[in-house]
Amino acid sequence: MDGSNLASDVVIAELVSMGFEISEARKAIKEVGPSLNNAIDFILSGCTKVSSRKGALPDTGAQSVRGMRQSSIMDHLQSSKKPASPVSIPYSNEDWEVRANMLLQKHFGYPLLKRFQREALGAWIAQKDCLVLAATGSGKSLCFQIPALLTGKVVVVISPLISLMHDQCLKLAKHGVSACFLGSGQIDQSVQQKAMRGMYEIIYVCPETILRLIKPFESLAEQRGIALFAIDEVHCVSKWGHDFRPDYRRLSALRENFNAKKLPFLEFDIPIMALTATATIRVREDIITSLHMSEDPMIVLTSFFRPNLRFSVKHSRTCSSSYEKDFRDLIDAYSKNTSQKYSKKTNLPLENMSVGTSSRDDICNWEERASESEEDDEDITLPKRRKLSVEYLEDESDLLIDVDDFDVTCGEFDGRTSTKDLDVCEGKTEGLTIIYVPTRKETLSIAKYLCRCGVKAAAYHAKLPKSQLRQVHKEFHENALQVVVATIAFGMGIDKLNVRRIIHYGWPQSLEAYYQEAGRAGRDGKLADCVLFANLSRMPSLLPNRRSEEQTRQAYKMLSDCFRYAMRTSRCRAQMLVQYFGEDFSDDSCHLCDVCVKGPPEQQNLKDEARILMQMIAAHYDKRSYMESSYDDDDYNHNIRMEKPNVKMFVCRIQEQNQQLETTDLLWWRGLVRILEDKGFLREGDDKAHVQIKYPEPTKLGLEFAFAETEMVQSFNVWPEADMLLSKSRPKSYSSFVEWGKGWADPEIRKRRLSRNRPWKQPRRTNKQTVRGRLAAKLSK
Repeated sequence: MDGSNLASDVVIAELVSMGFEISEARKAIKEVGPSLNNAIDFILSGCTKVSSRKGALPDTGAQSVRGMRQSSIMDHLQSSKKPASPVSIPYSNEDWEVRANMLLQKHFGYPLLKRFQREALGAWIAQKDCLVLAATGSGKSLCFQIPALLTGKVVVVISPLISLMHDQCLKLAKHGVSACFLGSGQIDQSVQQKAMRGMYEIIYVCPETILRLIKPFESLAEQRGIALFAIDEVHCVSKWGHDFRPDYRRLSALRENFNAKKLPFLEFDIPIMALTATATIRVREDIITSLHMSEDPMIVLTSFFRPNLRFSVKHSRTCSSSYEKDFRDLIDAYSKNTSQKYSKKTNLPLENMSVGTSSRDDICNWEERASESEEDDEDITLPKRRKLSVEYLEDESDLLIDVDDFDVTCGEFDGRTSTKDLDVCEGKTEGLTIIYVPTRKETLSIAKYLCRCGVKAAAYHAKLPKSQLRQVHKEFHENALQVVVATIAFGMGIDKLNVRRIIHYGWPQSLEAYYQEAGRAGRDGKLADCVLFANLSRMPSLLPNRRSEEQTRQAYKMLSDCFRYAMRTSRCRAQMLVQYFGEDFSDDSCHLCDVCVKGPPEQQNLKDEARILMQMIAAHYDKRSYMESSYDDDDYNHNIRMEKPNVKMFVCRIQEQNQQLETTDLLWWRGLVRILEDKGFLREGDDKAHVQIKYPEPTKLGLEFAFAETEMVQSFNVWPEADMLLSKSRPKSYSSFVEWGKGWADPEIRKRRLSRNRPWKQPRRTNKQTVRGRLAAKLSK
């Protein structure tokens, strides 16, 4: 989209949809004209002219830059290695490991293969399909890169994002391995022709493209040979996973088309190697079935436990009013080195940082611009597609739909520098930080706040122009940034060693997504923090998306698992995460997470409260069953069945009938309901899925507990959940209006109540042109 051809009101509407304030958009249009890219540059650079900025991309945007970068990598790849001729497999069962270690040392600098890499390559040698589950940063990519070097044949890698393929091609080129990518982001039409002639050792391709190029790949298999099909991020295959993509589901076509029965020139079926960092047992089974892998594929597992990651959960309202409290430690950590430049090799001075990395003095007064009159907004005509609909709501969060949604390169394809050559931040203990938020608007809001506090921060979400996203990637990889505030659009393919913090500011949608994003910290093996800020007083909700009924139920199940992870106060967080993926956690604790360091809270005997709640629920269902059997009227029975009280209704009844429990709020009782569910005393009485029980129904075990003799139930000792502790830490509510009214007799309480700040009550503006206004002005003197 060429911003120079857009009318001013449409440009403003686009800026508003990206999350910018309308006052900022108006000012930018006034200064730089109706150009979308220049307007974004103007706003993110702190309201300074962008024409003089070094390194600013022209408004024609990504096309010319992409062409330049692609041509440079193609020149480098063609000179790095000559295409191999079709050869037979140059190894035997005895010496393949020796050859693999030699190639590993020669091209990548590692002396020996890891155990899981040997197991994966051993399965490939045995012509078996293989599913590899290895932690983020453990070296999964070597499992499919080594076969290309061993055999001289081509390895085809299916990857979900073009940014991933760009990054992998860059790294392989620096290691002397020829590679290319095919997909909608490939602007050089000759690359596909060269790839089909066998000029590259590794071909990266998106799922849509490989399904379209089945016939050319069959010819490639006959002429040069295909050693392996590798499917990266294979959890996208499963509808039970956290990132399901329909195009991945169709990759079963690889087994159907590349087998020895269909292609007579093949001696055996071309092996399939599927790789991911996160997959539950159910997801693994779905992957194997969906891809039509061999009957007995090898499953290679590494430990999901990362001993250098320190997990913690903190309560926060996760809104602008809590920024100061939540990010105080982060700001203090970086403020120690505010006078230092954060990159020795990039030589980018602080005042020239772009894309939201302006220094404190360069930040405009955001509050003044945001408080302009709302009446001015009525002049803006929003495009018709911005109606309040499901599509609009989905636009507020980044959803990975298309393979080229995030066509972003990680650095230049010139082969002159590598990750290991870059210096880490001068403040080595601070390192870099990634803050993940659910919506696009929050990325801008938090980035602005951090910039005002002197932190070098930038926002990143899929709605921003690709030129801006490239700039953020570049500065992040050159250590010119300290913090990136991003949606899920940022992170795949990141190979930064010095990320010291991963902060999730808001509820993740699943533990799979949370652990995969948290795994981007501490890839150098040093201590790193993974902090989840969540509003523990409110249950999380699903981000809008198009889901079937079955997928919605599964999404709620994954969200519920994430919710329970945050609420647990008695179990090691690393242990919970590792066991969630089906691994036995050998140690008692990680000795790092907040639960291990602080220890679990003191156990409480909640026998009386639990029995009262269970008896209340059981009494309701006994009464309902009696009423259903006493009346023959079908309509009446239908109405009886429709009356399903939720947790709140039961709590209200308990508070009415038990004076000693009047001050115990709903939040505390929700925690108790969750404990009773875990004990097997309660189940969900509704057909729909929920984050936790909404309509409690007693089980047989629960009825036995409720109506057992008092002497039979000695105690009910449990560790209180996080929301129960939060409820107890709140100021006690008054049991009656009379009790609240007694406080006015106390001078201190009366003074505190009268002086309480009410920010939502804005002072009324006086209009001195009216009689009322003139009288008010006189009385106020």
